[in-house]
Amino acid sequence: MRIKFLISILSIFLFYCIPSDGKNNISFGLSYSINTSNINFYNNFFPQNIRTESLSSHNLSFFTEIKNQKNTGIRIEISQVKKGWVESYNSDKISNEFDFLTIPVMMTTYFGGKRMKINFSIGPYAEFQIKNNSNIIKDMYPSKDIFFNESRDNSFGYGIKASGGLSLDVNKSSFLLLVSYFYNFDNLIDVNQKNNMVPDISSFRTLSFSLVYLFNFTR
Repeated sequence: MRIKFLISILSIFLFYCIPSDGKNNISFGLSYSINTSNINFYNNFFPQNIRTESLSSHNLSFFTEIKNQKNTGIRIEISQVKKGWVESYNSDKISNEFDFLTIPVMMTTYFGGKRMKINFSIGPYAEFQIKNNSNIIKDMYPSKDIFFNESRDNSFGYGIKASGGLSLDVNKSSFLLLVSYFYNFDNLIDVNQKNNMVPDISSFRTLSFSLVYLFNFTR
C-alpha cells in the first residue's frame, strides 16, 4: 500500500515537472554531504517523548538534473545515507545506525543572474534499508531493551526533501552549496499492538549540508 501511494505521487510529480520545451539542459554530478539525523520517538499509549541525541554522518550522492530555458526542471539523486540516533545507557553513549539507499525526485528551480543563482528544490523520496547495527548493540548490551526488530519493522520508508542554496556557473560546470531537510512520513518501528514499552511514532528527521559539482552534459 505504501509503495503504491509513493508511485502515484511520483507519477503525478514527474508529469508536471519534467521539462517539455525541447531545449533542455542535462547535467550530471556528485555531491558531498555532512548530515545530522535524529528520530522522533513518541508513545501515545502512555503519552511521553523518548529523548535521544543526534547522529552525525557524511556521504556521497550521484546527481542528475534536467532543466528548461527558464531554469526550472527536475533533479534525481541516488545516495547511501546513514541515519540514526544516540542514546545513553548505563553512562555509555550508544549509536543506533541505519544505512539507507535514498532516492529523492525533486522539482528544482533557479533564480538570479547569469552566473550566480539561488536554487530551491522540493520533492518526495523513497529509501530502502541496507543494513543496521541493532545485532551488534544486542551483543554488547544483552540486557538492554532494543526498540527496533528487524523481522517486524520497516525496511522501506518515504518522505519529503526540501533544499535551498546558492549556485555558481563556470563554463559548462556548476557548483552548488545547499542546505537540505529530510522528513520521513513513515515510522521506522511497525507496532502491531500498542503498549507503553514501544513507541508508536518513530520518524526520522535529517539536516544536511552539501557541496555539489555538476557538469552540463548537453545543451
